[in-house]
Amino acid sequence: AEKGRAVGVVTQGGEALRAKAVVSAINPATTILNLAGPREVDTGFVRKVKNIRMKGDAAKLHLALDRPPQFAGVDAAGHKGRLVIAPSPDHVEGAFNPSKYGEFSPEPVMEITLPSLVDPSLAPSGACVLSAVVQYAPYALKQGWTAGKPQFLKAIMAQLEAYAPGIGATVRHAELLTPDDIEGRYRMPGGHWHHGELQADQMLMSRPVSGWSGYDTPLEGLFLAGAGSHPGGGISGAPGLNAARRIIAMRA
Repeated sequence: AEKGRAVGVVTQGGEALRAKAVVSAINPATTILNLAGPREVDTGFVRKVKNIRMKGDAAKLHLALDRPPQFAGVDAAGHKGRLVIAPSPDHVEGAFNPSKYGEFSPEPVMEITLPSLVDPSLAPSGACVLSAVVQYAPYALKQGWTAGKPQFLKAIMAQLEAYAPGIGATVRHAELLTPDDIEGRYRMPGGHWHHGELQADQMLMSRPVSGWSGYDTPLEGLFLAGAGSHPGGGISGAPGLNAARRIIAMRA
């Protein structure tokens, strides 16, 4: 930054790249507090960024299976879609409650896909990969994730076994990413892949923070185009599209 304006980026190797606009699609807190630096931005904005709630409560499960699983009551076409394990609203609430006290759900809610059924190149012939979002897994597990992760994986596999009998015997490899893992691997503070909770006070005109929902920041020339901006993460690409439109409009 020079004279209150973002003028480019410096790579890890020390190369400086100058630009009229700098667009960040990473976490707003990382962008403002670590990359730009709080000294370059007014204290009120910095305070708001520090107060964004972004402690993740979802884990990601990846399984390599010897063969495709068979979920009870689901036809072949259904297996190619999104499979949700959430028997009732009460069950979802019951799964969420432990996370309020730093514990994981003993009967977790899951959103499951079997990507290799749609794209066979993702697994060897006859084998299958499973990907699932697992809720709820608090960022700050009371017992710590080193001890808790094996126990949570056991609970997840028990839940899967109940809906897809025999799946456990076909697991060749399992990877479970807790919010703590997501934070460490992808440098997302709090391990929240939406870069901040999608709650009423952190949505729409209040995303990423109140008064700054237009993708620009107090540091002129710096724009936020990631999941921390409206309308949040996912695969829509909407924050990036909106930010690009904003930059074009400001230049015009």
